Amino acid sequence: MVHREEKGDGHLFKVHMGIKDHLKKHRKIILKLIPTLRIPPVSRLSLNIELKKLFKRLQPGIVLDVGSGYSNGYKSLIPHTKYMTLDINDKFTPDICCDLHQIKWESNFFDTVIAIEVLEHLYEPQKAINEIYRILKKGGICIASTRFIFRYHKDPKDYYRFTWDSLKHLFSLFNEVEVFHHGNKIQVIWEMVNYDYGVAQVVLNIFNLLFARIRIRNTYYPNGFIVYAKK
Repeated sequence: MVHREEKGDGHLFKVHMGIKDHLKKHRKIILKLIPTLRIPPVSRLSLNIELKKLFKRLQPGIVLDVGSGYSNGYKSLIPHTKYMTLDINDKFTPDICCDLHQIKWESNFFDTVIAIEVLEHLYEPQKAINEIYRILKKGGICIASTRFIFRYHKDPKDYYRFTWDSLKHLFSLFNEVEVFHHGNKIQVIWEMVNYDYGVAQVVLNIFNLLFARIRIRNTYYPNGFIVYAKK
């Protein structure tokens, strides 16, 4: 064991750090330098293929990216006259810092709202979707994606998984709602095989690009869903 002593509030604390954890921390730093480890997982690659198709349907306008974190990864793909971000965490320096369940912005303002991989992390998704509906202009578009067959991933919490039916219900306020799936049984299995195995991913990640291209029209095993909803 590695020991470190710290003082706080007049008390002496002993902090234990296991050798395994110590090595793991440095291993992650080293592995980040390897190109293949920067290849996204197959579920994200598969999602992005479908998102790009939907982004092409959008008209330029004021766009709000909710739950964006540090990333503006979709900004270059989405037609916009102005691109804004929303996040509850101010460390990401979003344009709007607030809870998605109660958006601090005026109604009927945005032409497009995107919520990529956000819905499963909301404790009251219906309330948040209603807020998105409120801030969209008449005829505005919401594009939202979420997971179905996927590991538990808290950010900071992981509350739900949705289906075609539940998503249509949640977005029922909108005038037009389309729900698309992405992924399939093959991709689900590959995601399980090739996740968080460290050194093995150096080689296996190369195949993510291939597996992400596999398309099955009908499946009971989607990685996730994308909603295209018009107000």
